Amino acid sequence: MALSSKVFCTGQKHFRSLKMSTEEEASGTVDNIPGEIKEEQMAEQPTAEQSEVEATPTEEPEVQNEEVPNQEQDQLHSENAEKVCSQPQSLRAFVVGGSGEVGKQLVKQLAFNSDIKQITLIVRQPIKYDDYIDNRTVQKIVDFEKLEEHKDAFAEHDVGYCTLGTTRGRAGVDGFKRVDHDYVVTVAKMAKELGCKQFHLCSSKGANEKSTILYPKVKGQVEREITEMNFDKCFIYRPGLLLTKRSERRWGELIFTGILKPITFFFPTLISVPTESIAKAMLAVTIQPDKYENKATIFENKDIHKLADENK
Repeated sequence: MALSSKVFCTGQKHFRSLKMSTEEEASGTVDNIPGEIKEEQMAEQPTAEQSEVEATPTEEPEVQNEEVPNQEQDQLHSENAEKVCSQPQSLRAFVVGGSGEVGKQLVKQLAFNSDIKQITLIVRQPIKYDDYIDNRTVQKIVDFEKLEEHKDAFAEHDVGYCTLGTTRGRAGVDGFKRVDHDYVVTVAKMAKELGCKQFHLCSSKGANEKSTILYPKVKGQVEREITEMNFDKCFIYRPGLLLTKRSERRWGELIFTGILKPITFFFPTLISVPTESIAKAMLAVTIQPDKYENKATIFENKDIHKLADENK
């Protein structure tokens, strides 16, 4: 409804119009307000969504007050976790088989790592390393035919490593079984009995207790027996052909290495692995055992290469 010019000029009608507009604004209706005033008031009138937001002005501050402390708390937890991870773990470790090619590389890796506080070498006879490693290690001389009489050598260790191994050609069938099965299983049993939490076994590619071939059959039997001991964490490594400069000559390995040299060159992770890579892989897993959910984890040859490359 349009207003005439007389309405704007007459003070009384103007007053009534303003009064009516004020009353209608208070009542929330704008249907009978003149066009111009109606448009202005509708523009100023809050929408339903705005009214809902204004009706609950305390909701947003309450959410923010809850989130801010949580964010600060999470940040503190994260910072504390980083500090813990950066601190040395002070692990106590023993090594059986420290005179072998894998064992020597493992001892070297352990000696130069600050997470390893104590290194005990359980050996048949004294081993000479360099001065630094000699100062970082303690050697326990034992009779492997009477390991049960040397339990004190295995006591008070967090981590155990076994890299024992020989060959049928060198020790004969009975000697091979005695070293690669009997000694290894006995070492693991004593470590478990005396509270060792982690056990690391260097086995072999192709280990399978159902095999008809002696070597992989014995390796597979040992893996099963040690896994059944239920260590907190048990890690088994299955390296392929060992690449190293041995102090002793194994003619079978020399011939086999020569034949497979082209394959190992073009496919380095397929069937062979340097002994240093095995040692690096074992140390990397030792430092972060909780990355592996299962109590028993097996690392094949390619896995060993990958772990070593990630921890150069």
